[in-house]
Amino acid sequence: MKGAVKLSRVYEAGEEITKALLRENSVFGVLSLLTGHRSDRFYHAVAFTPVELLSAPIEQVEQALKEKPELSMLMLRGLSSRILQTEMMIETLAHRDMGSRLVSFLLILCRDFGVPGAEGITIDLKLSSSDR
Repeated sequence: MKGAVKLSRVYEAGEEITKALLRENSVFGVLSLLTGHRSDRFYHAVAFTPVELLSAPIEQVEQALKEKPELSMLMLRGLSSRILQTEMMIETLAHRDMGSRLVSFLLILCRDFGVPGAEGITIDLKLSSSDR
């Protein structure tokens, strides 16, 4: 509901890879809607800012989606935004030189977390090199 969260997966070799950067009013965990309530994908979530999280049982989510078409469209917009972010991250990784990767990543952060101001756009997140 509020805040910024990094979703990542830790692989067998111990390598952690960021899968998504979520801002307020984002959703995650909806894969279980499609897989019949079970998923073998487990994610690690780290809050970059203070967050407020709402958790709902899958049955309640399914019922709400059936009863309120506007909620379905809202979720579809959110998932579409995640797909776009993923595509942009893939494009960023395709750049061969580090400078181009950095510029592309900063553009993604500006789009998703940028706060316009008199002197430009501020990315309101505290990131470190370990937040890959």
